[in-house]
Amino acid sequence: MKKMGTVQRKKMSERVLTLLLAFLCTAALLFSGKPVEAEEAGQNSIRLKSEEEGAAFTLYKAADKQDDGTFVLTKDFAAAGTEVNDLTTDGLANLGAVLSAYIEKNHPQPVSTMKITDGTCQWTGLQDGLYLAVGSLISRDGKLLEFSPVVAYLPYTDNGTKMRDLDSEVKPPAAVPENTQYSVYKVWKDETGAGRPDSVEVSLIQQDASGSTVYDTRVLDKNNNWTYTWKNLPSGYIYKAIENKVPQGYTQTVIRGRAKTIITNTRPSGKNTLTAVASGKLPQTGQLWWPVPVLVAAGLLCLLVGFWKKTGNEKKTGDRH
Repeated sequence: MKKMGTVQRKKMSERVLTLLLAFLCTAALLFSGKPVEAEEAGQNSIRLKSEEEGAAFTLYKAADKQDDGTFVLTKDFAAAGTEVNDLTTDGLANLGAVLSAYIEKNHPQPVSTMKITDGTCQWTGLQDGLYLAVGSLISRDGKLLEFSPVVAYLPYTDNGTKMRDLDSEVKPPAAVPENTQYSVYKVWKDETGAGRPDSVEVSLIQQDASGSTVYDTRVLDKNNNWTYTWKNLPSGYIYKAIENKVPQGYTQTVIRGRAKTIITNTRPSGKNTLTAVASGKLPQTGQLWWPVPVLVAAGLLCLLVGFWKKTGNEKKTGDRH
């Protein structure tokens, strides 16, 4: 009888130790914070390379990445009213044109400004999303030089591999002709035109190496054939036109020429989806993690109940012996 009691106590100790280990594992899972994938989301980086030593670039986060892999404009850029999920070459070019002009007019809060040092500048610890790096104008030999905006979305895929570190060669700044005349044209793509507003407002942005400001604002409508031309503009500046408020239900695209801007408002025909360029055919990683510790805890509870029932039964058997 004494030997049997010793064996039972040994088995009970082993079971208690097993349950204790299971409990500690559950506690670690419950309080471990975000899953690995979520932590990686704050480990993106963007590095720009340029031969223009000392040139300043300002980084903006224009869109957040959703759990389903799509992008949505941030609060600061919501009024830009442009499509952010067309990540083809043309789509990214349009984003650069629309968002850079939007920045020059509205001056949203940037991530930070960096200068090219030893040929590079870099931002680290970035969240998943769509970013725009805008270079400041350079005044050289009496001319204004302009960098093309750099549009990047993170993470991206390279041959099926998810990448969180982006290196980009910045194109050399180009001399922009100084215009004393600038035109803006409004184009509509909305089939019948039902629901189209009677007019829209556009502003002309005046920019030099010291910054940018709104030079003038005009109304476009049927009476002026949805177009306007500013004449006798002050020299020594770069000019761009921007729509002040994109009509509800429309998105805008922009084509910018040497002395004109064509703004097209399109009413989407259906729900926008990610292009193959954006998705990279990768599975989504936005699955829910909260049920995992709950299920583990429930399993542990079942083990405890079974343990105490079995212990009670063994005790009764031992008492009978």
